[in-house]
Amino acid sequence: MIQEALLEWFDGHHRVLPWRTDRTPYGTWISEAMLQQTRVVTVLDYYPRFLQAFPDPFALSQANEDTVLKLWEGLGYYSRARNLQRGAHYICEHFDGKLPSDPKLLQTIPGIGPYMAGAIASQAFNIPVPAVDGNCIRIYSRLHALPLVPTERSAYNEVYARVLQDIPSDNPGDFNEALMDLGATICTPKSPRCEICPLAASCSAMLLGKQTDFPLPKPKRIIPIEEHTILKVFVGNRVLVNKRPNKGLLAGLFEYVDLPGQLSSEEVVSWVHEHLPVQCAQDNHYDIRVLGHAHHIFTHLRWNILGYELHFSEDHFRDVELNSSLGMLVSEEECAQLAFPTALSAYHAASTTSFTHRPKSKNQS
Repeated sequence: MIQEALLEWFDGHHRVLPWRTDRTPYGTWISEAMLQQTRVVTVLDYYPRFLQAFPDPFALSQANEDTVLKLWEGLGYYSRARNLQRGAHYICEHFDGKLPSDPKLLQTIPGIGPYMAGAIASQAFNIPVPAVDGNCIRIYSRLHALPLVPTERSAYNEVYARVLQDIPSDNPGDFNEALMDLGATICTPKSPRCEICPLAASCSAMLLGKQTDFPLPKPKRIIPIEEHTILKVFVGNRVLVNKRPNKGLLAGLFEYVDLPGQLSSEEVVSWVHEHLPVQCAQDNHYDIRVLGHAHHIFTHLRWNILGYELHFSEDHFRDVELNSSLGMLVSEEECAQLAFPTALSAYHAASTTSFTHRPKSKNQS
């Protein structure tokens, strides 16, 4: 049986993490949401701040969405934050503000799927139910030399059934967490440390000398590329920002002017003349500089970005209405309180008063 070897190893080698030290159903839920697609070392900074701001489902359900997203800023995959707030509303409405222990009821909460339900039920309520994630599939694929493709449903079903046979009824949370830690620190994807693995003696892949052959590689897919031009437009000490729609990519986050394609400085000047208040554009009394190139890779998409910064004086915008579709002007202090996507991090911090190009007015040669 692997139970004894795995739990004995976990007892002496487990990672000390805040959500384990002070275990609650709510804290487990928050930590598991944060840990999806995010490294533990990153979550360590966010978890205590989030719980301090929203100590229970009631506080989270009543919070302003922009405040929630701001605390999530930098973690990425912002749908997780929105799902947490949706889930908090559901918990308050259907379960009196307390997470249920039943894995099936947990899965009725927005944002909680089979893995997270298993993690919460086993760790916070001591219910013997598997929590099957990528680490778990990799370990069991190697342990039994199973030619599984991790992204296929059949792989999940096969591993779930095997973990269900192995999981102890008296200590299911530690068993599931031991698999997480083993996959994160020893049975890693490319360089498994089999010489110190507590399950080495039972591992079929190691006995065959084919540890890295299992599981099978995921099918390669072509990631589409989008070209973007970001304009960080200042009017005096205020900056132009816009809130993205509530649905779709980066929903509900703030951004600067986002234009399709990568525009030259001359094309940016043309855009200014076409879209900003007429007298401001015609006077040409503004500064423009290139902020440089950046890129960001989402799970299904890549952005190639070129950024510019433009400065106008307050005088040129005084008593002139800005096209509301472009967004609103906020102070730099107000801007710092808004949640921006990680994709724009290279430009969110960038700001300067030194410029390389000043468009000429019509009476200049």
